Amino acid sequence: MRSIRGSKLVCQTSITPENSEGNARKKEELTHVKAIIESSLFEYLSYIVSKYYDLGKLISVERNETGYVNISYDIETLRGGERKQYILRCYRKGTHENKIKFEHALMKELPERGFHLAPSVVVTKDGSTYAKVPEKFAEGNRATCIAVFSYLLGEDRYSWDAPLCTSEELTNAAEVLALYHNTIFGWEGAGNWKEPRIIEQIPLMVKQWRAHAKNAGNSVFDLYFAEHSNYLLETLKESIHYPTRAAYDTLPHLAIHGDYHPGNLKFLNRKISGLFDFDWAKMDARCFDVGLAITYFCSAWEGSEDGNLLLERVISFLDSYQKIEAENGQELGPLTSPELESLPHMILASNAYVLDWTIGEFYTTHPDAEEYARYLQHGVRLMKWLGENWISLMDLVLTRR
Repeated sequence: MRSIRGSKLVCQTSITPENSEGNARKKEELTHVKAIIESSLFEYLSYIVSKYYDLGKLISVERNETGYVNISYDIETLRGGERKQYILRCYRKGTHENKIKFEHALMKELPERGFHLAPSVVVTKDGSTYAKVPEKFAEGNRATCIAVFSYLLGEDRYSWDAPLCTSEELTNAAEVLALYHNTIFGWEGAGNWKEPRIIEQIPLMVKQWRAHAKNAGNSVFDLYFAEHSNYLLETLKESIHYPTRAAYDTLPHLAIHGDYHPGNLKFLNRKISGLFDFDWAKMDARCFDVGLAITYFCSAWEGSEDGNLLLERVISFLDSYQKIEAENGQELGPLTSPELESLPHMILASNAYVLDWTIGEFYTTHPDAEEYARYLQHGVRLMKWLGENWISLMDLVLTRR
């Protein structure tokens, strides 16, 4: 979800100024350990690049901190005297291969339909879009799925938890989302991969959150979640009833990006030059993708405003999206009245969607409790803001017809 690039592998330990000789020894050990780790990583990735891809010789590797789910690296290769950059992704253990195939088929479809802001998937020597690298683990042998993508030019300026781009960039982001939706509308997906739509996910969230709340520990995350779990569960249960399944089925569906935020965009001269991270893409209602984008782009994260939806940004985003959809004269067109009526519910559902990731990730991977408590607190505050400002939000959205 986040987008902070250029982080090197670092081993951390505690070094105090009290014993300079001991500190020097620890620093020397750290340097040695770091060198071993980086050397081993370089050898491992060199093996993958040479065995599975026809990209030339690997000459540099740098950890790419984009994303929380998969591990990625910025790599550079040398072939025929020409240097080229790529992104190499190691998919998380347990990622279903059909999900990867859906993501790659979508990325292949986009340029064929005229959308050229996404990276391309680099095929392996045998023509596949990913390599299955056998590895040995304590629980037995398994394969890690590896993919290589073309490198997008541009800057990483924002992240999902620091999303307040300029007004010009916000307008452009809405335009790019509209362009993406217009481009991919009508594509029916690939293979037999199907994920639950948000309307089907919310009842599952209720069960999972209730189970996590019962088993909460004593960390700052656990305590905050336990304190607010009843409120969150009640909010979720109320949201199940609208829109109805029948009404939701009639809304335009397409392959949503599923994680459209400023941290997944590249910028050149204040314009968007690239859109990446399609690993949350799935078939769902178009207005859910718009609601999720509004949640990401238009909510404050700092100070007393944390959790507030900034309505002037909502207006700017929606107006820009609707204008592009109307001007292009595409089959999809602007958000319809039923979609706009559903949009506040989709904003609420999208906040629950991100909260579900936060809660699930915390109890599955056990990351830093304070970091994830910040994400949880933001989501709870946004949920409360929505409850307190529901009528105003509904009135605002309905005027964007």
